[in-house]
Amino acid sequence: MVDAILCVDIGTTSLKAGLITAVGEVVSFCAVPFEEPHDRFVACSWYNAFLQAKEEVTRGLEDVQISGICISGNGPTVVTDCGLTFRWNEDTSAVAADIPEAARTSLFIPKILSIKNQFPQVWKKTKLLFSGPEYLIYVLTGKAVTILPEERFEKAYWNDEMLAACKINKKLFPAFVKTGAMCGLYENCPVFAGGPDFVVALIGTGTLVSGRLCDRCGSSEGLNLCTDRPVTGQGLRTLPSVVPGLWNVSYLIPDSGELSENERLAAVEKGVNALKAAAGSAGLSFPSEMAVTGGQTNDELLLREKEQRLGMKILRPVDNHFVHSELLGDACAGWSGLGTYESLPAAAEKIVRMRAYENL
Repeated sequence: MVDAILCVDIGTTSLKAGLITAVGEVVSFCAVPFEEPHDRFVACSWYNAFLQAKEEVTRGLEDVQISGICISGNGPTVVTDCGLTFRWNEDTSAVAADIPEAARTSLFIPKILSIKNQFPQVWKKTKLLFSGPEYLIYVLTGKAVTILPEERFEKAYWNDEMLAACKINKKLFPAFVKTGAMCGLYENCPVFAGGPDFVVALIGTGTLVSGRLCDRCGSSEGLNLCTDRPVTGQGLRTLPSVVPGLWNVSYLIPDSGELSENERLAAVEKGVNALKAAAGSAGLSFPSEMAVTGGQTNDELLLREKEQRLGMKILRPVDNHFVHSELLGDACAGWSGLGTYESLPAAAEKIVRMRAYENL
């Protein structure tokens, strides 16, 4: 019998799922597209997509036992208890100018206030608000939680002072739990907290050690450097790491998927140089290698161009065909939640296996 975690990541247009063992073997994988991904109540379709994915990844695998379920998803997305969904990439400029200074570090409050202003009838009936993937956890287990990857993320979420300043009832918000926490049971199977997709992607590339760098690429692209101190620089955003005492410094290319290959490479080079300059100003050495994840992982021509243009060694998963680091991060959270590993970094050291990209 093979034990595996059912890892689930809720994307903007589809739900991805994989069965992953405690040593990082991907037993099976599938993606289930949402029929109406831009529907205002798209979260209501997550459960059926989950059921379909669970059926697909387990089909014909009588010797596989699901030891747990771990769920992550795109963010900052806000979902009400009736399933109204305000997505991570929706415009909140209409409320931005009126947000009190005390709440301006929050990535979620602009979404929450947008729901309040644009959908007042739904707002009046709302009893709970979720920061994305927790809505599916609530549907599966009946338990309401908010996944806070690490205590320092509170400023990017909310606290009593922020909510009071914005006149939002704090009873709408479930209690915080950390990534890897058990949230409840679904059909007697423990369900664990994954978190925002960018957080579990960093776990799933092993970017949990100071000096490690990863390039997460999809329709947008983010360069992420793990540091042991806050680092600032033009065009950079610094957030806590999921590991206490560490930080994640990022450079975002929001329209990467719309750029030509040369434009994309130029943007990546600009981002790497910005991170390198900021690290140097902070007295930190800069890595000579970079992990990659997302659709680029199997684009060998693109990887060769990046390697040559940046003068860096490019690392990709040992299994070259599996590009979904979010699911690997969920596996780390699930297996650490089960107690197989003592921490997320310990789980990542065993589950995440990267190797140098070889030139064609």
